[in-house]
Amino acid sequence: MTSGRLLRRLQPGRLAGQITFLILASIVCFQTVVLIAFHVLDVEGRRHIVDQSDFIASIILAVDAAPVEARGALLEEYARAAPFANLHLVNGRPVAEEVDDREFVNEIRMVQSDLWAGADVLAAAPPTDRAPGVMAIGLRKGGYALVSISQHRKPPRSVWRWLWQPEPGTPFLLTPWALSAILFFLSTSVLVLWASNAIVEPLIRLARHAEQFPGDVGDAGDKALPEQGPLEVMELTRAITRMQRRIRSMIAARTHVLAAVSHDLKTIITRLSLRSEFIADDELRHKMLRDIDLMDAMLHKNLQYLRSESDTADYSQVDLDSVLQTVVDQFAETGKRVRYRGGGRQMIFGSLTDMQRVFSNLVENGVNHADKVEIIIEETPARQLQIDVVDDGPGIPDAQKEAVFEPFVRGEISRTIGNHSGFGLGLSIVRSLVERHGGTVTLLDRAPHGLIVRVMLPRAGDGRD
Repeated sequence: MTSGRLLRRLQPGRLAGQITFLILASIVCFQTVVLIAFHVLDVEGRRHIVDQSDFIASIILAVDAAPVEARGALLEEYARAAPFANLHLVNGRPVAEEVDDREFVNEIRMVQSDLWAGADVLAAAPPTDRAPGVMAIGLRKGGYALVSISQHRKPPRSVWRWLWQPEPGTPFLLTPWALSAILFFLSTSVLVLWASNAIVEPLIRLARHAEQFPGDVGDAGDKALPEQGPLEVMELTRAITRMQRRIRSMIAARTHVLAAVSHDLKTIITRLSLRSEFIADDELRHKMLRDIDLMDAMLHKNLQYLRSESDTADYSQVDLDSVLQTVVDQFAETGKRVRYRGGGRQMIFGSLTDMQRVFSNLVENGVNHADKVEIIIEETPARQLQIDVVDDGPGIPDAQKEAVFEPFVRGEISRTIGNHSGFGLGLSIVRSLVERHGGTVTLLDRAPHGLIVRVMLPRAGDGRD
């Protein structure tokens, strides 16, 4: 999967983008809760370690038993061995403090119970403003020991210091911030790729498969789409596959019926034409032959419409410039005012027969309603071929421009079959064939009057071959 396709899938309006946003939001919320729980809600602050009473009592007993002159060296040894223990000696009895911390009061009682009888243990003010709250214990050889063994509460904005101020000498990639970011990125990437491939990709394939219609370029026929993805997607895939098979079956039945009817009528028309030749009245014979020719032309259009849904076995490189010039020459030979303005090799990938039918229908429609028809071809900046079939006829009202593309709909309601209007299949055949080639057909007004039929087709090499 290319990065461009992945970025398009991650747009906010797409399913993959919404799943990605949900995953990111969930991870961010989870991380926030964890940080708050472990760093912000750590309200205990400085507190003595669990079961510290025995440890404190042991230190006091050792200091009390040592000679007075050896106390300084003993305190230095304790500072090196237990840097978390703050121990100070003072001569006078410190001022006692009222303590609201029940746990601290209980610790004082436990330490007092571990010492000699009548030991003086109290909560005292810290020796400095920056020192933690301490426990003062009177020594039997004189003086008081101030002890504080604590877990230091993280200072304000501890989360940011934890992230941005690691221990000295720590590589950047090993800092908590970098490790968290890397883990976050890897976790998110795995989840996004999984969601895109396991959930979104089957839906995209299903949407493309559902848009296919029998006769479309690249249609796989009766080949079923693989059932992949979540259970709901698999069930939807089976339903769409069954629906497409029913549509193919109905279209095949309709085509078979119309072809059979057209074939039978063709046989009857041939017999009528032969029998009409024996009519003695010239005027009556002429009228009957004209009606027979009209019926034959209408059936020919009908068969053309049925063949517009044929397969793509004859697709190849087609020189559109040559096709247009040939169509114009055919009409010009019959005395029609048709002109082609183009030149150069304009190649498309498609059916030569289909392209001849497309532009023959358009030119025929033009010469039936106008005095002059002109075909203009040019290449757009998007490497599409724009073919305009322009006439100077009455045009088509805006309200009818879309309706005339429907089968059996004629541009002028007042026209009748006697005016050689046929079944109204011309533009329907054109649109069907052009769309099978990946193009579009639109009807535009021409100033001061007339109609422009604009056909857009992809050049060969732009994904069609």
